[in-house]
Amino acid sequence: MKKLFLILLFLLQIPTVFGQNQVEDPSTKKIIGTWYADANRNAKWVFTSDGKLYNYDKDIFKVMFRYTISHSCQNNSDDNSEFLTLRDKDGNEFCFKINAINENKTGVLSLIKMDTMQPLLFVNNVNVKRGM
Repeated sequence: MKKLFLILLFLLQIPTVFGQNQVEDPSTKKIIGTWYADANRNAKWVFTSDGKLYNYDKDIFKVMFRYTISHSCQNNSDDNSEFLTLRDKDGNEFCFKINAINENKTGVLSLIKMDTMQPLLFVNNVNVKRGM
């Protein structure tokens, strides 16, 4: 009986151990790369792994921001949502709610600019046809 109990206990642990390996990449990893504004493919944001965002227009560098992803941004906080905070060299902060980052490998970054509630859509391939 004791052996049966140990075997059952071991079998119950297997899904827990293997389930941990299927955890989705964190947003801080998924956002890294080049994202083109869906409405204007000349505008692009390049996120780097060291927490920097480079903004370009027609391949001309415009501005660099430091970025963080967390569950709060300015006056917004939600344990079930993630926010992207951009900080410029002068310390100004810009807050975006993250709706999706390449969900189901769609190549889409969907944000909401929190001060204006304006939706922003980016794609990770300049040739993607969104039709939106």
